[in-house]
Amino acid sequence: METTATGASWEDRSLESKAGNLSLGRKFGYGLGDFGLNLHWQGMGLFLTFFQTEIMGLSPLWAGLTFFVAALWDGVTDPIMGLIADRTQGRWGSHRPYLLFGAVPLAASLALAFTAPGLTGMAAVMYGLATHMLLRTTYTVVAIPYSSLSARMTSDADERTSLTGWRMQFAFLGGAAVSWMMPVLAKEFAGVDAAQGYTLAASIIGAISAVAFVLCFLIVREQPVAESRVVRTDGLWGDLKGFLALVRRGGPTAQLYLCLLVSQVMVPLQARNYLYFFKYGLGDMSRADQAMALFGIINVVCVPLWVWLIRRTEKRTGFMVGGTLFALGSIGFAFMPHWTYWTAFGALAIACAGHTAYAVCIWAMLPDTVDWSEWRFRRRDEGKIFGLAAFLQKAALGISGLLMAAIFHGFDVTKGQGEASEAGLRVVMGLIPLAGILAAMFIMRDYRLNFRCHARIVKRLGNR
Repeated sequence: METTATGASWEDRSLESKAGNLSLGRKFGYGLGDFGLNLHWQGMGLFLTFFQTEIMGLSPLWAGLTFFVAALWDGVTDPIMGLIADRTQGRWGSHRPYLLFGAVPLAASLALAFTAPGLTGMAAVMYGLATHMLLRTTYTVVAIPYSSLSARMTSDADERTSLTGWRMQFAFLGGAAVSWMMPVLAKEFAGVDAAQGYTLAASIIGAISAVAFVLCFLIVREQPVAESRVVRTDGLWGDLKGFLALVRRGGPTAQLYLCLLVSQVMVPLQARNYLYFFKYGLGDMSRADQAMALFGIINVVCVPLWVWLIRRTEKRTGFMVGGTLFALGSIGFAFMPHWTYWTAFGALAIACAGHTAYAVCIWAMLPDTVDWSEWRFRRRDEGKIFGLAAFLQKAALGISGLLMAAIFHGFDVTKGQGEASEAGLRVVMGLIPLAGILAAMFIMRDYRLNFRCHARIVKRLGNR
């Protein structure tokens, strides 16, 4: 009797696993994990630069550099975590245990990143960098195994689309929650010390995320995979070299990687500058909380619509339609003659709806490339495929931080210098994201790993 990498026999599989279908409970539980992750990811992306410049006193240039260096650090931790997860074997599976054991360290690192100990100059820069790197490291320990679960929970492409839809729904709920909670709680607990307010807010948000990770661990299950398909005998370094050789040979995996790298340098600049836009573009921070919550609601509402479209057409189709919407919204924001709250919000809302499709499609496509890679190269590399994707995403975001700093160089957007500040915001939130999504759409124009192709690959893997 052939045993599986999780210690169970093939005869012990549940009916759910054999059919490839997942219950609503499993999908709900998986979604909880991304809710917890996005409390951290969106908290870091939306508020950490603002916290470092406005509360800790770092210049925009230094804050951008800390993001860049921390992203480079992900180049070390993400692939290593993918290797570790792929080689982990135990009664709880290869990836699930990290949700349980990484929950509390990740929560603690978020609180530290949003703590201002009163340092100045280079000491403040080094503290900001160290806590940011710690946050990213603990995030990686949870996020890489979690993402890899989408390839391990089911091999059905349609079910993976549904699973990704649930994941994105909860991801955007997490983003909406932290978009509202962080400024509201920071203001509530601030008193005379704004830094203290952010620290307490981050502590509460981290505690909520830890509960979400534990529940995800308890609910989800990994589909058994034969040991002959996953066990490595060539050591860590040999395993990594084999995987990198696979990537260099191209195919849909490399195509998705290139799309991630190019687009994530430019597209996220729009969301990362929301707070600067409301404070220095409109001069009205009082409406930022409302707008951030509305953007989150738009994301949550749009996810099932995009999943519906994708399941009735193709993942590539959803990607292209969403990219077109994002491009139209970015054009409107960049070129409208005069900003008002509602005209600017309307353009950004259209872009936000389009970006939702981008997120759903990319992370629904990636687990399919695990099966393609195994069929083409006889290697199963869930952790490494998702680990390298996560690194490219984070590295691109770090580069985007430098890009933002370079655009703001020569004028200080945080001093609201009239036309100069407005021009910089139009470029960084309109023109550059537009270029990023157009480049991504060009890269994905001939993506061929569709539902029918993937079904044939899964059937052939079963025949092996």
